[in-house]
Amino acid sequence: MEKSSELLIRSTLHDLANVLAGVRGILDLNLPDQPFSQRDRERLEAVLEEGVTTLNRCRQLAVTGLPDGLPEPGPVWRELLQEALQPMGTLFRCRFELSSEGTPEWDQWPGELLRGYVQAMTRQVLPYARTATLAIHFSADPEGWRVRWSPAPRLPESLAADPERMAMDICSRWAQQAGASLEAGLSCGDGALLARIPRKP
Repeated sequence: MEKSSELLIRSTLHDLANVLAGVRGILDLNLPDQPFSQRDRERLEAVLEEGVTTLNRCRQLAVTGLPDGLPEPGPVWRELLQEALQPMGTLFRCRFELSSEGTPEWDQWPGELLRGYVQAMTRQVLPYARTATLAIHFSADPEGWRVRWSPAPRLPESLAADPERMAMDICSRWAQQAGASLEAGLSCGDGALLARIPRKP
């Protein structure tokens, strides 16, 4: 078996084991003679949704390839992103503040590919933010697109690592490959992480 395939399988098994452990933990903490609280029901749904996302990412990495980047209007793109981030917000008890700037002429975003990249990047940033609110700001111009996460005091270790050498989860592997496909550049400064995605000719 190729080394990259072996590492992908190991990452997938690790992530799915975490999903099942999360489900088991919620079930164990629930009193057997009482129904789920609303909070536990939301957490269980969020864990399962994250598990489905992990499976889809693994399938894309191993079989079908990354999703397309067909343009979508900015408001629609951001609304779909907000929905995609909801399970993560529930699990980490974090609120995401999305904001944007730029003229409607350039407010067209590369569809599911960039949305998935932002979602995966947000998961990498969360442990470093350590706040109840994570701000994600979007801007677009003739040169490309910019996404800024704040607070984000440093570049997550998983994004700086060699995916063929480090034991990484599926989310970080997906972020690296999607970032490479988008030719995204990352930089840190002033307590924020900035991704620049150029428009391709």
